[in-house]
Amino acid sequence: MSEPVLAFVLRLRELYEESGWSSLQAFAQAVGYSRGTISRFLSGERQPKASFLDMLFAAMEDRMGCPVTEAVRAETRRLYFESVRLKAPAEYQLFRMEEEFRAARDELQQRLDKQLQAHDTDRKTLTGQIAELTANLRHMEQERQDLLHRSEHLAEQARAERERRKFLEQVLEEATRLQDGLVLVPTPPQHSSEHWPLTGLVLGDRTGKTEEIALSPNGTLIARVGSEGVLRFWEPAASRSPVRTLHHDRPILALDFHVGRRLLATACQDGSVWLWKPAAGRSAQPERLRSGIRDVRAVAFAPHEDGLLAIAGLGGRVIELWQPDRDGTWLKSPSVRFVVDEDTGMPPPPGTRVGRFSGHQISVSFSGHTKGVDALAFSPATGLLATAGIDGTIRLWDVVGKPAARPLRGHKDSVHAIAFSPDGHRIVSGGADGTVRLWDPISASPTGPPLTAHTRSVRCVSFSPDGQLVASAGDDATVRFWSPTDHRPLGEPLTGHHGPVTSVSFAPNGGLLSTTGTDRTLRLWPTPTA
Repeated sequence: MSEPVLAFVLRLRELYEESGWSSLQAFAQAVGYSRGTISRFLSGERQPKASFLDMLFAAMEDRMGCPVTEAVRAETRRLYFESVRLKAPAEYQLFRMEEEFRAARDELQQRLDKQLQAHDTDRKTLTGQIAELTANLRHMEQERQDLLHRSEHLAEQARAERERRKFLEQVLEEATRLQDGLVLVPTPPQHSSEHWPLTGLVLGDRTGKTEEIALSPNGTLIARVGSEGVLRFWEPAASRSPVRTLHHDRPILALDFHVGRRLLATACQDGSVWLWKPAAGRSAQPERLRSGIRDVRAVAFAPHEDGLLAIAGLGGRVIELWQPDRDGTWLKSPSVRFVVDEDTGMPPPPGTRVGRFSGHQISVSFSGHTKGVDALAFSPATGLLATAGIDGTIRLWDVVGKPAARPLRGHKDSVHAIAFSPDGHRIVSGGADGTVRLWDPISASPTGPPLTAHTRSVRCVSFSPDGQLVASAGDDATVRFWSPTDHRPLGEPLTGHHGPVTSVSFAPNGGLLSTTGTDRTLRLWPTPTA
């Protein structure tokens, strides 16, 4: 037996023994040959075919439950082909070619694995670089967004600054003569809003409770009335202290400036009405009108140069109209005095002198307010007089005391404030029911639903000079703007007063609203766009 054949036979015996078959018969059955054939293979008497090795390895894997290693397979195949090299040179040559191909394949696989490993390393490096670049791009995008936000914020600040400068220009234009006497302190807004108020602390005297502050139309005089019965005047351009003081026996309840004649009318609870001429100097004494009305709550000058003055109150159902004569002195009795309610509903006795107007004696009697009157307003266009009653109604009169329309009804409680639009075509009123209402004086009917936002009594109302805005304020310490056309609120409520707001007044150009309150301050606000 040649040495190559012997080496192969020994290899077959090792594989047989290592596989642990119980008998040669079992081994023969596993590889699909007869026992005798297998015996001759193991003795070297007979040479198997190459396909026998594949069946042998399959049987071994099935027997041991694990695959035969590639090294065992290669070594066994090599020994086999060495044993048949002399008998089958062609088959051996094929084996050698397969082995060379397998070696070349393994070498190529190793190179590919190394290249793949290198590529994988490069890929991981590139992935890290891409992740880093992505993070940088994300950071740059965040910085870009932050820059955009900052630029928008700066643009908004610039816009707000332009609005503030515009507002300050309006303030300086409207209150030039007050600068030396008013301490104008910028008040930061409580929230983002177009309203940016200036607060003016106008009182040098800190005693007493302030009920109302009034600014003369030309801005040269401030009048302050208090519940202690004292009226004090300030001339802001000249002094920070009161230049004049008037003591009443009872609290002052109403005052009004007249534009043309530069008059100030004040009234107090004892029924006295005083006329002041502020421009006449410190020594000028006020003139007292002998009004027959007790507990006067309202005085109002007609918007004409003749100085017609209306007086009304709670103590009696009477309205008086006073008019000075041509030399400027006032009559000792009202030019018109009419009863707004008769207990009996009957005309006064014949010959009763009710009043004198334009030299004519008149007697009038009609049904009107069932209680006193809390507010008065003249129409700037028609001259009609509107009265706001404690009975919750609004009534219109001509200047001789005749009703001009049926009563305006809608408020559920006392009407405290009333004002005409500049063209006289609308009336705004505010009442103890917390509502603001708009009326058509011709049809004597509301022009829309009530405006509800105030939480307490509405004490003052006003139309803007162009009639496109309404301002209202009251006991809830807020000031509100309304659109009289759309019946809707405009902007956020103005907050800043520390107590009831007692008056609201638009500047002549409509760009500013001045408000006064029981907190002893006068505040200026920019008005919103209707």
